Amino acid sequence: MKKIILFSLLIVFASSCEKDWLELEPIGQKFESNYYETEEEIFSGLVAAYSILQPKYYSGWSSYYFLANFPSDDSKVVGGGPGDRPEYHEIANFNTAPTNTAVLQLWRRNFYGVYRANVVLANANPEASQKSVEYIAEAKFLRAYYYFELLRFFGDVPLITEQLSPEEYNKPRDPAEDVFAQIITDLTEAASDLPEKSQLASDELYRATKGAANALLGKVYLYMASPYYQQTYDFPESANKYYELAAGEFEKVIGTGYALEENYDDIWQYSHEHGVESIFEIEYANINRGGDWGNGRVNGGNIDVQMSGPRGIATDTLLSGWGFDMVSQDLIAAYDAEGDSERKNGTAYGEAFLTSIGATSWEQNEGYTGWFSKKRAPWAHLTSESSPEWNFETNERMIRYADVLLMCAEAYLQSGTGNPAPLVNQVRERASLDPLGTVTMEDIKLERRLELAMEGHRFFDLVRWGDAASVLGKYGFVEGTHEVFPIPQSEIDNSNGALEQNSNY
Repeated sequence: MKKIILFSLLIVFASSCEKDWLELEPIGQKFESNYYETEEEIFSGLVAAYSILQPKYYSGWSSYYFLANFPSDDSKVVGGGPGDRPEYHEIANFNTAPTNTAVLQLWRRNFYGVYRANVVLANANPEASQKSVEYIAEAKFLRAYYYFELLRFFGDVPLITEQLSPEEYNKPRDPAEDVFAQIITDLTEAASDLPEKSQLASDELYRATKGAANALLGKVYLYMASPYYQQTYDFPESANKYYELAAGEFEKVIGTGYALEENYDDIWQYSHEHGVESIFEIEYANINRGGDWGNGRVNGGNIDVQMSGPRGIATDTLLSGWGFDMVSQDLIAAYDAEGDSERKNGTAYGEAFLTSIGATSWEQNEGYTGWFSKKRAPWAHLTSESSPEWNFETNERMIRYADVLLMCAEAYLQSGTGNPAPLVNQVRERASLDPLGTVTMEDIKLERRLELAMEGHRFFDLVRWGDAASVLGKYGFVEGTHEVFPIPQSEIDNSNGALEQNSNY
């Protein structure tokens, strides 16, 4: 069935009809099959594929960032206590049920994104203009991004690269190896047609670039090389080969105009969005819509900022939040042990800071750690007075240059194709730490934790390294189960049983 996208009414009054009139196609009527013919039409479809990056609240509570961060040892789920948003506490305590509503919305978010990218790729005319070629490449990047998220969270998932007819809706899960192969194809093709960041206008910096595609492809290869993925999946190449491929992709990013911000604390400042360190960001805006509790997909603000702030404070600098994503004392201890005050103070703020800005009291519910995420601080100037919780315009830094340097160092070390020390030491120098003469894998693991803390990387790093059981076992992680999340039960039911559940759920 063809879906009408845009339409207008054509009313023809005539006392008689001729055959030529009857054979004319409807004038002013657009279908998916004939809509994506111009640069403007392709762009409108691409905007829809980008827009699904934003939502962290649907008709139920969810967040791709929270679900990545909560199972790590960097974060503590607190909020109003154990009874407040139990789906979050389930995830943090590794007792996530297939009926968990946050996991359901995470699944849907990514498949919504896949669908929207597929619509563009199935219908867009690449001959419309050179810009249209770039738009098609962006759709490939986005499809690869959404599928990589699905793989990391769920393992095997249905691989859908075209629009489905109703009789094809009940799709089983495809082997992760096939999905990885499609991601590699999409990113390789995207990289060849995407512009460099330096070629974008200031109002286009949200767009995927060649550097973003190369960086994400390198990350995909790094995962495929890592111990857990090598043991779990049957890839056609060896771990060493994938480390070499990863290094090659990261080398395409290093030295191409990206650099580290001079001060670590600037990375997540509003004034440094899309700065020199930023390779790919998810854009948020203060559009003052008011509350969207029935459907958070239509909102443009970053509600995780509201979710992360201290509960019950009253200051002009920092607004009151809901206290869910508190920084763990374990992470604070790791900073202190390394003497890493710059990254500690750029990642977290504590009670001394709250007192310094005039806060006199705040809630300290069960699990309270005394530390809050500075990377998602609810600064009063970044939202509107009307429904401020919906309108924080703090962007998500999804890929940044320091991450690429550390991933490339890991690929160099594991493949023996390069010297990891200069790359690691660039990151350490910014943190005012002494350089390392020889770099080990343990050094890289520590640097990744301290540099990228509270950005949603830690849990997936521990899984791919095979370290999750030893580090997270005390929190409830069970090897062979919790490397992936359960497939949402409602999606299994909707597929008439075509989808199968992950082991041990």
